[in-house]
Amino acid sequence: MGTLNNIYNAARHRLPLALLNWTTIDLMLTAWSGDAKTAFFPADLYIGTLVSHGLVERGSSLPITSKTVAADGTAQTNQVVIPKVAIGAPITFFTMSERKPTHSPCELILFIDQSMGLPFIANGLDLVVQPDWLSKRGWWKA
Repeated sequence: MGTLNNIYNAARHRLPLALLNWTTIDLMLTAWSGDAKTAFFPADLYIGTLVSHGLVERGSSLPITSKTVAADGTAQTNQVVIPKVAIGAPITFFTMSERKPTHSPCELILFIDQSMGLPFIANGLDLVVQPDWLSKRGWWKA
């Protein structure tokens, strides 16, 4: 069922109702291993749901501290750092979610399976992720 980078249904519903404020919520980017072609189900709500599908969480980001919306509606952030991603199975996709005290109930916002370099094998160092702002690309566009 796979997809190209897409927003989850719950986030798509919450955004226009002002129930999801990109600039104020505690965002987290998570790296995953697993079949990206079958990983995205728009109705999935939580990170725990992805784990129940048999996907493997490889690491989650440090807090994302700078979140803006450009004049053209592009959602942007500073560089996102996922610390010390262990060598292992290839990273096949990312999700962005609203961070909670534990990972399982983190609410899914964005699925990312199309990006330069995906899939790749982590080298055990920090992983730094950021869309190309010079090309006016962001995480998503309103």
